[in-house]
Amino acid sequence: MKLYLLAASVALLTAIAPQAHAQRRNNQTTTPASSSSATPNNTPNAPGNDTGKLDYRNPSADQLIPVEAEKRGPITQELQASVVELLELYHDSKQSHWNLRGPIYLSLHEKLQANADEYRKYADILAERVLQVGNPIDGRVPVVAATANLGEFPGGYLSDKQVLILMTERINTTAKRVRQRIESMSKVDETTSNLLQELSYALDKQVWQFRVMMQ
Repeated sequence: MKLYLLAASVALLTAIAPQAHAQRRNNQTTTPASSSSATPNNTPNAPGNDTGKLDYRNPSADQLIPVEAEKRGPITQELQASVVELLELYHDSKQSHWNLRGPIYLSLHEKLQANADEYRKYADILAERVLQVGNPIDGRVPVVAATANLGEFPGGYLSDKQVLILMTERINTTAKRVRQRIESMSKVDETTSNLLQELSYALDKQVWQFRVMMQ
């Protein structure tokens, strides 16, 4: 009798096991696992255009400019003038840096490179300020040559004394123009005026450093 009951129990378990296994598999595939670290993605995709590509263009974004409309023109005009001057000074410094000759070659060679790096830095800062107020900047070579108004720079080898005279005069001229723009911008936009003040300090320092080398 005991053997009969044992055989019946084994047969019953054998019949039930596949069904229970199948039920567990179904539960795993139909019920998502919960995870406290999962972050839902609630950001909708950008709508597609006629070609099916994502289109991020939002016409209302054109109005997202903190600077008042009447100030944008004067800011652009003053900074455009400074940017082309800085780009001209950058090229003049590199031209001098490469072609320099004379007893103080090494120290002047390195200083010209340091100055060139500063011109490039501030040209980028001021150019981006123009873009911030909603206008394009023009740094093309023909525009720089035509509007920097610093005179033609000589080619060929340059003596250290010649470079000191040329570059000091050009930097000094630019520094004076920048100081005038600071005064006019202080009445229009303090942020732009502050950026020009930083440039003014850098130019004044360069003029001083070159001046004392000639004294």
